[in-house]
Amino acid sequence: MKIALLLRLAVSLLCFTTSTSSIAQTPAKPAMSGYWNAETNLSTRDYTIVRFYNGQDQLVYEERLDNLCLDLAKGNGRCRRTSRKLAATLQLVLREPSVCASGTLLAQQFNSTRRLQRAYAIR
Repeated sequence: MKIALLLRLAVSLLCFTTSTSSIAQTPAKPAMSGYWNAETNLSTRDYTIVRFYNGQDQLVYEERLDNLCLDLAKGNGRCRRTSRKLAATLQLVLREPSVCASGTLLAQQFNSTRRLQRAYAIR
């Protein structure tokens, strides 16, 4: 009697786990993966080149920011905000490649915040 009860319990547990695992394995909307890279001329510090790559390491968008030297190595709040802006721009570029046609996507964003430009610009 106890063996039959344990057998039924094991079978029902097995059925329950397979049904929940099949629900958990339904594919979700894939997240857009990619990364950005900021390159600064260390000798003159008068420009920064920002490159955006997709998940397959292909260059999607590149922009040169004149008169702006981004130093994102510091961990202060301004660097984190700039990194978040670059990450948001990366998602925009990956989602809508047509916005890259103007070529001044980042320049417009960083020119609107003059405080940021004063903080990073080294003359």
